[in-house]
Parts: sequence; structure tokens; C-alpha cells
Amino acid sequence: MLTLPSRRSIFADDHDAFRDSARRFVTAEILPHLEDWRLADGAPRSLVAAAGEAGFLGTTVPEEFGGGGTDDLGFLAVLIEETIAAGATGVALSWALHAGVAIPCLVEHGDDADKQRWLPGLASGELIAVPAARGSLTARDGRLTGTLSCVPCGRLADVVLVDLGADPDVPGVVVVETGQPGIRITPIAGNLGAPDAGTADIELEAVPLASTTVLPAALCRDLDLWFAVLALAGARTAIALALDYVLNRKVFGRPLAEFENTRFRLAELAAELASATTYVDQSLTRRAQGVLEVGDAAAARLITAGLHDRAVDQGLQLHGGYGYMREYPIAQAFADARLLRLAGQQHSEPRHALADDLGL
Repeated sequence: MLTLPSRRSIFADDHDAFRDSARRFVTAEILPHLEDWRLADGAPRSLVAAAGEAGFLGTTVPEEFGGGGTDDLGFLAVLIEETIAAGATGVALSWALHAGVAIPCLVEHGDDADKQRWLPGLASGELIAVPAARGSLTARDGRLTGTLSCVPCGRLADVVLVDLGADPDVPGVVVVETGQPGIRITPIAGNLGAPDAGTADIELEAVPLASTTVLPAALCRDLDLWFAVLALAGARTAIALALDYVLNRKVFGRPLAEFENTRFRLAELAAELASATTYVDQSLTRRAQGVLEVGDAAAARLITAGLHDRAVDQGLQLHGGYGYMREYPIAQAFADARLLRLAGQQHSEPRHALADDLGL
């Protein structure tokens, strides 16, 4: 079936075994509690600790810091795919930001003291790190002031990475420990999309730069890549939900799947999914090799975000009126897709990177 190929080029037998473990973890640790976490506006810290203990979060962390010591990104992609397939998009977003963006930034650009301070706790799940869009944050007179708005997993974050870009006062990525004076975290309640993400505003009031670490790195490439992985998994899940519905729903005594419009719409999505999967898998391989270009990651995000939107929209439409009822998973998937797009837009606009590549 095109929605979940039996073997993709980036996966081997060890990924299959990892997928089995991830699926058991999701079934035991996430599914029974997901609705409660949505109502509570976020998953608990204990879930991250359990994922770390199971070895899911630190696969790319060097062994001397308690990780798996591999540069293979397929393992994290598997964890994200299984989590989104279970409907826990917010949790999957947390995995991507913590293990796909924050950890590699510290591994590749932190000094020995940074690595020793942060990586063991991040690999074990004892500590949680996420990137945050700069928002209104300013660096002035050696202090950081402003608000990091709508940070996914912000309510639990111990470490926040903020890319200040070419700021003349503090160029690079600022690593801020949230437990210090001058920082206030305000959880955001009632999110329609991905409420299990634990979104929060993080306010900084004259936090001294001496208490932070500055890394000479940009986060946009990895953010684009992992938002692409999230969107691709979301599109695959939406198509699977639509397939399940149309195969079982009868209209005028016939399965909805037999109608030509249904067949063609899902066939078109399946073709797009197959193409986008190949591109994203190639991008993951190139990132592991250290040769993924910023424009390629941007293209992956742009392609998959559009596919994700079309997949959840078509899936909802094929459900008819039932698509607007919260007990049907496609309704939550529709809202989650919008949240992922907005979360990505906080950080960057991939069309800028692609336009730059065109010399525009």
C-alpha cells in the first residue's frame, strides 16, 4: 500500500525492530492517556523520561554522553511516524524539536562544557530542550528581554534555543536555561490543534547573557527538515484514516470506496505521498552525511506542508458531516495540520530560502 511502503530506502532491519519497539511504547505509554493530555493542554514530563529511558531520544548523542552514538536519523523519523499514526501530533512535535533540532545543535556546535552539561540529561529525558522563535526577544546591554510566544513543549522546557541570526549584539543561537531568575512560563490553554504539545509563552525580563550559552549556528535547516518529516507523517496518517473510512462506509448500498471521485482523489494523494516520501528520505540521508543544503530542507518543508493540508482537507471532505465531529480522528488531524504549519511559520518562511537559491 502506498500509504506505508513495506521497505523504504532509508530503513533496514534494525529500523524495523526499532519501529516495533516504538509502536509498543506508543500503545502502552501514549494511547491510554492521550485524551486526558489533550484536556490538560500537554503531555507530562514523565512521558519524556520514559522515552529517554527506552533509548528513543538520544540516538544521535555520542556514547560518552549517554546516547546511541549514531548519525542515522531514520530512528527518530520512525518514532515520529508511529507517534503521529496514533494521533499524538503534539507529542511527535516535541520529539522532533527536542531530538531532531536541539540535540544536534548542541552536539555539533557546543563546546565540551556545553555537551557535558546538557547532553546526558537530554538523552535520558531528564531534561527537555526545544528551539523557540525569537519573537519579541531583544539583546541589549548584555541582557535578554521579551517574550517567546507559543513555544511547543514550552511548559516543560528546561533549555530553550533561540536563533538570533545576524543580531549585531548576539549573533548565533542563544541557549537559555528556563529555571533561572527573570523567566516566567505561562502555559496556553485550550489549543484546538495538537493540544498535547504543551504550548506555552516564555517571558524573559533582563536575563543576563552571562547565564546563557551562545552557539555559532543557525537552526532553520533542521527545523525545516523535521517539520517536513512531521508533515509527511501527518499526510500519511490522514490518507490512512480516509482509506479506512471509505472502505467501510456505504452510500446507496455501495462502499464509498467504489465511487470514481473517491478513488481518484485518494489516488492523487497517494502519488504525491510517494514522491514526497522519496524526497524527504533523501533529505534525511543527506543531513546525516552533513551535506543537506538549506534550500533542499526548505523545499522538503514546502512540499510536505502543502501535501499535509491537502490530505487532511480531502480526508475530512470524504468523511462528509462526520468529518466535523470530534470523535472522528480526521477532525483532530485537520486541526493538528494547521498547528504544525503555524508553528513552522513562527521560525521561518521556506520560500525565502528557495528564492535566495534562485538569485532573487
